[in-house]
This record gives sequence, structure tokens and C-alpha cells, in this order.
Amino acid sequence: MKKFKWLIVLLALAAVIGSAAAFFLWSLDAVTKNRFENPWLIWLLPLVGCLMGFYYRFHGKSVHSANALIVDDFQNESTQIPSRLAPSILVSTLVTHAFGGSAGREGTAVHMGAGIAASFARFVASTSKAQHLLILCGISAGFGAVFGTPFAGAVFALEFTRQKLLSKNLIPCLLTALAAHYICLAWGTLHTLYPSIPFPSNIFSLLWKGIVLAAILALAGRFFITASRFTSDKFKTWFPHEAVRGTIGGLLIIGLFLWAGTSDYLGLGVLEENQSSLTLTKFFSPDLHAPAIAWLWKLAFTIVTLSAGFKGGEVTPLFFIGAALGNSIAWFLGAPIELFAGIAMITFFSATTKTPYASWIMGIELLGWKMFAPLALIIWITHKLSGKKSIYASVNVSR
Repeated sequence: MKKFKWLIVLLALAAVIGSAAAFFLWSLDAVTKNRFENPWLIWLLPLVGCLMGFYYRFHGKSVHSANALIVDDFQNESTQIPSRLAPSILVSTLVTHAFGGSAGREGTAVHMGAGIAASFARFVASTSKAQHLLILCGISAGFGAVFGTPFAGAVFALEFTRQKLLSKNLIPCLLTALAAHYICLAWGTLHTLYPSIPFPSNIFSLLWKGIVLAAILALAGRFFITASRFTSDKFKTWFPHEAVRGTIGGLLIIGLFLWAGTSDYLGLGVLEENQSSLTLTKFFSPDLHAPAIAWLWKLAFTIVTLSAGFKGGEVTPLFFIGAALGNSIAWFLGAPIELFAGIAMITFFSATTKTPYASWIMGIELLGWKMFAPLALIIWITHKLSGKKSIYASVNVSR
């Protein structure tokens, strides 16, 4: 009877999170297309940053550092995730993208899932152990539904919170993630489609090129983490008031936009504003020779956006940065473009988040099962070379 009760609870949780994810993805596309049609919205970004800063200073202080809050919930039983986490992150992420901030979706997926699960836990979880299980399932469902990768979602929740992967928590996490994923699809949601990557026949001759790719990605990952932490710390030191921080961040993003001379590095980087736009999936094309510093531009836009207090996440920008860098390295080394773009997209995510198992599974779910061997090798090498630090400051790894 108890197991049946938990099954009903997890399915109900999956239904709510899967529906929320579908609404979020639909809204994200809508606000992005609206920005394409109204490019003048970028000039309002400093004002938006100011207003968002005021909100988080006076009404959202308890959910401002959501990653640390979630991890702390697993380490300190007195910590509780507020109910306002889910609506706060959803609205602030949509606002960030509506006006051109360079952010992703994973932060929203994780925080939204954790927030909804915490609300469920107040009614159905009588112990901290049960509460933690529901939050893990919520994170799994949010990540899996937003990215269309339920298996990776379940593993990401455990890696992100530094729980044991092979534990009894894995099954309920996977069940909730799968249910949320299919509920999200039932609403007609379309996820980003990546090209099918043919398995190269000369894989062993590409081995040394793959090692070079791994080494470069490890260095780039270290650079992203260091630059992110440095910029975030300086923003907080120089501009302690969140509203001032958001205003300055908005002005800097406008400055980067004028300097780059293109809007390609604004927003998510998935939808195409025009035929010449650089998008994530275009880096897989053998016909596209990406600008050598395209990855660096996206890196700068993303770091400034998130350091200034705008909301979203890092994963899709990390995909963009990795795929752009993989495209450039493939051209330089004479390697298959789509293969290196795909491997670099997933591996850069792994190097910066320190979630190698979730990244590997996500790569298989997005790019096809034939990629399991090359992804495993490059992710492993990069993980060993990329250091202990993660973009999630509260969840660094120990070796």
C-alpha cells in the first residue's frame, strides 16, 4: 500500500513538472521570437536588470542562490526550499531571454523541479529522507523534461547533489523523469533536434585528434569556471546592491552586443533569427566554418549575464560554446565536423559541471547510441584534466 501511495505521488509530481516544463519551453520560444521581431528590446535590458535586482533583494532573497540552497537542503535538515522558488525562476528566466540575456534552461529546470517537489513534500513527506527523495525526483523530472533526456535527468540529479549513483534513489528518479518527459511531449513540446552523427570508420586514426580536442576542452572548461567565479565575485564586491548589479550587467551586455556587431550571442542560441545566424545546431554542419572566436563571444555574453544576476542556466550556452569550439578545432585538425562538434558540445558541459556520467548518458540520448564509446573516452580524459572546480560553486568534486 505504501509503495502504491508513493507511485501515485511520483506520477502526480511528474504530471505537474512535465506540464510546467512544456509551458516553460513554449514560453521561451515565444519570448525569443518576440525579441527577434522587436530587436529594440535589448536596449531595455539595464532597466530589466535593475527591476530584477530589486525583486531578488526585497522579495526573492531566500531563492537568489538556488543551487547552494538545494545542496544545503541535503546537508542541513533545518534548510527548506521555499515554494516561491519555482515561479520566481520561471518568470525571471523568461524575462532574461525576452530582453536578450545569454542564459540557458537547466537552472530553471532544476530549480523549478526542486521547488515544485519541495511543495509536494510539505504535504506527503513525513521525514527528511522522504523529502530529499522527492526533491531528487523533482530535479530529475525538470531536467529530463526540459531537455528531453530522462535518463540523464535521473543521473544528473544524483551527481548534482553528490549522492550515490547506484542507490535505491535511482529508480524513483528515473520513473519520475520518464513520466515527466512523456507528459511534456504529450503537450506537443518539441525539443532541439541534433543531426545524426555517422560513426567514423577510421576511429583509431582520429584518436590523437580526439586527445587534442579533450585537452583543449579541459583548458577551456577551466577558463570558463575561473572567469565565471572571478566575474561573479567582482560584481558582488563592486556592486553589492542587486539592482545596481543588474543595471551594470545590462549595460555591459549591450556593450558586448555592439562590439560583436551581431545578435547571434544573445539569448539561448538555438532558434534562428535569420538565415545567416549562428545557432547551436549549425555548428554540426560540414559547410559551416565557424568564426574562431565564436565560442569566446558566447562565453563572455553568458558570464556577464549570469554574474549580473540574470536568471536561466548554463547548459545550453555551454552546448553552444562547446559545439562552436569543436567546429573550429575540427577544421584546424581536419577532423569530421559533426563528430567533433557533437563530442565537444557534451564534453564541455561535463568539464564545467563535473557531471561526467549524466553528460555521457545525455550525449547518447541526444546524439545516438553509436556515440557511447568516443564520448566516454573524451569525457573521461577531459574530466581528469579539467580540475576539481565546477560552475556550481557549492558542489565541487573531490578526487
